[in-house]
Amino acid sequence: MNLLADDLIDWSALGDVVLISVVAGIAIAAVLGIGIVASLRAQDTRGGTALALNAVTVVSVLLVAAAIAVGIYYMADK
Repeated sequence: MNLLADDLIDWSALGDVVLISVVAGIAIAAVLGIGIVASLRAQDTRGGTALALNAVTVVSVLLVAAAIAVGIYYMADK
């Protein structure tokens, strides 16, 4: 009896999924964190700086939304 189920599990593909998930999770968390920090700093400033920080917030939210959409697309495509 094979306890590691080598015949049932493609360990290389599973490793790829884990690696991609870790990298994507860290990247998405970092981008969203940057957006949150920019949003909080925009509340404390005025003028052009606040506008730029709000733009960073919008871009970060759009990037996270795009990452979610791509993830859903690839899950539905398989």
